[in-house]
Amino acid sequence: MKYGLLYYKDTDNIGDDIQTYAQERFLPKVDYLIDRENLESFVPNKKEKVKLIMNAWYIHDIFNFDISPYIEPLYISMFLKKVPYEGGITIGTDYLNTNILESFKKYGPVGTRDIHTKKILDKLEVPNYFSGCMTLTLNKFEGVKQEDYIVVVGLNDKEINYIKKKTKRKVIKFVQDVKKGSFSNESWDERKKRVEDTLKLYQGAHMVITTKLHCSLPCLALGTPVLLLYDTSFAENKDRIGTFLYYLNYINREDFFTSNIDFENPKKNSSKYLELSKKLEDRCIKFVKEDSKINNVLPSIEDYKEYLYRSRNMRTLPVNLLKKLQYIYEKECFKSAKMHDNIEELQYKYKHLKEDYDRIIEENKYLDSRLNKTLDFRIRKIIKKLLKRK
Repeated sequence: MKYGLLYYKDTDNIGDDIQTYAQERFLPKVDYLIDRENLESFVPNKKEKVKLIMNAWYIHDIFNFDISPYIEPLYISMFLKKVPYEGGITIGTDYLNTNILESFKKYGPVGTRDIHTKKILDKLEVPNYFSGCMTLTLNKFEGVKQEDYIVVVGLNDKEINYIKKKTKRKVIKFVQDVKKGSFSNESWDERKKRVEDTLKLYQGAHMVITTKLHCSLPCLALGTPVLLLYDTSFAENKDRIGTFLYYLNYINREDFFTSNIDFENPKKNSSKYLELSKKLEDRCIKFVKEDSKINNVLPSIEDYKEYLYRSRNMRTLPVNLLKKLQYIYEKECFKSAKMHDNIEELQYKYKHLKEDYDRIIEENKYLDSRLNKTLDFRIRKIIKKLLKRK
């Protein structure tokens, strides 16, 4: 059996690499690195199945969420986001196309990282369960002793200065967010070393104070006293971060300056997370060891590469057209009243765009997913509005 390691090649968050690091210890070997943002593009060296633990945040390229037939997935510790599209067109969960939903059901139930994702899959009638986050399974490093420094992650300058006034301990500001693509050309070994250095920094801290799940949950596993500042100003945090308040020591961020936090004697972490951690470990170990349950008929490498080429090209056409329409619709039609003066020119332009789009639909044999049908509906809706505009 071959094994893949899921990572996000162009990440802008070290937390993504921590997720990859957490899954790697369950694999007996790594035969392939598989990019989270290009799952459908994965083709092995020969026609065979490749097991892949799929804990991650999905997905930044919402028009590109599909999965290769050569991947045998363990859907666990997954986060799915509702997506508002730029300019006002909302994609929602339509990026979860027909093929992905069928794969969820075939290889499920899906382990969700949080209640936010669970609600999405419940609505789509996909069997699922709350698994928690894979970073809860991290192991402590040997030889890392607790020291006198405090680590802060995601706090603003005012919050950091407040901590410095309340303690004589060294306060280390650590930033998990990086410039997108900073690690793209590095090997996994290089990225793995950075993750280990980060986790050792957390493990050796007297205390960690953070707004980030990608920091607070690893600290639970590493045994470092951690305080989460729960930011209630973001609505999505209620079901995303709020899921883990039961397991963490936390305060509302707005109450930080009035909570009388004891930085010298931080509150011990709860052990409630251990039940989640044990179940995650058991499922991953079982997945790695057991034989394949589903006997798929795999396509030939040549046929699948041809399919990828055609489907990608055809998918690009309606997506690019949507972006073009969206831009003109928002910028040209509603931003300035002067557009009334040349509306006939715009209508002429859209008449031809509509003809082009009709041709795309006629030729496109791959427009059968939920997302593409949604694009079809929304593109036609915009065209209809523009042609009626006076």
